[in-house]
Amino acid sequence: MSRSNPNSNALNPAVRWHEWNGEKGTVRYYDKDAKQNMDVPLPFTFLLLDELATVKGWHDLSDSGIYANEVRDTRTDILVVKAFKGGTLAEGIYKDIKDRVNSVGGQFVANCYVGFKNGAEGLHIGSLRFKGAALGAWMEFRKQHRRDLYDKAVDITGYTEGKKGRIVFRVPTFSLRDVSVKTNDIARALDIELQDFLTAYFSRRTADQTETPAPSADGAGDSYPDSAQGEPLTDDDIPFGWLMPLVLPALGLMGWMA
Repeated sequence: MSRSNPNSNALNPAVRWHEWNGEKGTVRYYDKDAKQNMDVPLPFTFLLLDELATVKGWHDLSDSGIYANEVRDTRTDILVVKAFKGGTLAEGIYKDIKDRVNSVGGQFVANCYVGFKNGAEGLHIGSLRFKGAALGAWMEFRKQHRRDLYDKAVDITGYTEGKKGRIVFRVPTFSLRDVSVKTNDIARALDIELQDFLTAYFSRRTADQTETPAPSADGAGDSYPDSAQGEPLTDDDIPFGWLMPLVLPALGLMGWMA
């Protein structure tokens, strides 16, 4: 923070942090008041505002959660991966630290910043995270649709089941729907707010970006590992620089809500 850049340490504008729970096949978030995870009924509809990459997981040796800064381009941007009680675990470009990250319990995560309807309160900025098999499904969906992701809304309509050994996991299924001009205008305003934060966030030193990690699904990040830990990793298939085709202006989002 400084006189010329008062927002350099601004708080993340996301009001809720969702993730896909591969054990149950649901979207969930942590309710701080109820002090428990809450499932969101499907279909879950969101408008993609932006998408970054990070690392989450659980570090057994320190009995604490793993987190990292967020990056746009995994080919060039440095990730600093830490455990809340274990300090820095790895630092570098993802392809160079991937094996180390996986060995200590970390997983590659797509952090989608979204507009979501919070009950009767209208659209708010939120986060929706995908990892493991869910990440693979999300990557395939956005590969097929690309530009439409910023023109329309995305529905998580349900799931398909997979099995690896004795582990049964559930992978989200996606579809697109049109959105209204009014919703488009609201989403644009949300994205402007988000980009103001991200501009300040990326202006900080990489090491400083991990000083205040974004909340994890449990609202604290270090109390327990994700319940979706049964999902098999698919990050070997992640193309480095995977975000670049989607770094587009948040173009019109037309027909979803009047």
